[in-house]
Order: sequence, then C-alpha cells, then structure tokens
Amino acid sequence: PGGLAVQTDGTIVVRSGKEVEKFSPSGELINKFSLGKYCTNPYGLAVQRDGRVVVTDFHKHSIFLFEADGTRVKSVRRNGKGKEKVQFNKPYFICVDKEDNIIVANKGSHRVQVFDKNLNFQHKFGQKGIEPQDMFAPHGVSADSRGNIVLANVGDKTGEAGVEHGKKLQVFRSDGTWVSTISNDRDKLNLPHGVAVTEDGHVFVADTGDHCIKKYRYM
Repeated sequence: PGGLAVQTDGTIVVRSGKEVEKFSPSGELINKFSLGKYCTNPYGLAVQRDGRVVVTDFHKHSIFLFEADGTRVKSVRRNGKGKEKVQFNKPYFICVDKEDNIIVANKGSHRVQVFDKNLNFQHKFGQKGIEPQDMFAPHGVSADSRGNIVLANVGDKTGEAGVEHGKKLQVFRSDGTWVSTISNDRDKLNLPHGVAVTEDGHVFVADTGDHCIKKYRYM
C-alpha cells in the first residue's frame, strides 16, 4: 500500500499498487477501482468530502481526479521544470484542504501548486533555495482546518563537501505566505516523506531515512 486517506465518515482509502481500495472503519473492503488505464506510477492520494479521489503520477507528471466509483473526471499533465502555472516535475504527495482545494507538492520544480476542487489551477508558490522560506524537493504535504499548509522537504547534498541542506518542515498560509520553518537540532530530519497534521497543532512525519515517525509542534 502507498497513499492513504481517511474520509470524515471513517472510510479508509488506500492506494495499493495501481488500485484504489476503500475499507470500512472496521477494515472490511467496500469497493475498489483500477488506475491501470490512466497511471504508470501512481503515488500520492487524497480524498474530497464527497468521496472523489485525487491521485498523482510522478512518472507521467500528472494529477488525476476520479469520482468515488473510479470514473475519471479530469487530469492535468504537463512535464517540465519551467515556470508555467500547471507544469509538473515529479509530483509526489498531495492533500486537500477544508474546502476540498487540491494541494500538490511538486518535488522536481521545488514548489507547491494549488487547484480548486475540480482541478482548475488557482495559484502556485515556492522556489528552490537555501533560505528558511525556500523549498528543496518538497515531498509530503498536509493542510489543517485553519488554512495552514505543512510541507516536508527531502533536501539534498551539494558541493564538494557533500553538505546536506533543505531537510526541513515548513508552514505556509493558504495563499503561500511563509510562516515558519521547523527544525530540531537534537533530532534532525533525515529523509522526511509523508506528513499529517492534528487539530492540536502537531505534525507527524514519516522519516524514511531514520525508519521512524517523528512528532513536532508547529502551532
């Protein structure tokens, strides 16, 4: 299993290979549908309040929107590293906010792109750099009920000395305004991937480099 999301009624939605599976809160399979007709390497998954499912494909540099029964509604595909508003380069994780807007972590282009619930482009923010507000390979993304977006950056090693930088958590407003950068010198992030926020102002991070889950306060 890859991407996972939980609907407000407790339904658990999982991407397993090239299938999307829906389970009851007790773990009983409700239904499933195939992504194979559309996706090569599906990755991130998010679910809107009405049950529609959003999936990223990092190989096709695409975002797909499906009805709850698996009918394709719309897709956006544009490979490239340029500054065009809907240009993707390895979109990985994805989330939806309280209004069902779709928020995409565009890893290869070092930015975040925001679409409305019907996958129409709204705005983008972020650029590659080493300043606290800059991004470096954004991967995991999650949105809270107050409109904050929490972003996990994988970072990289650069220069002859192989200095690591960019491995961090960032908090932005819904309009892309940078709020803060979270770091902890006693327990640094190694390879942060998925993130999930809680209503009491904490964020859980799946750190695949350290093979553990880390918890931080961001609000």
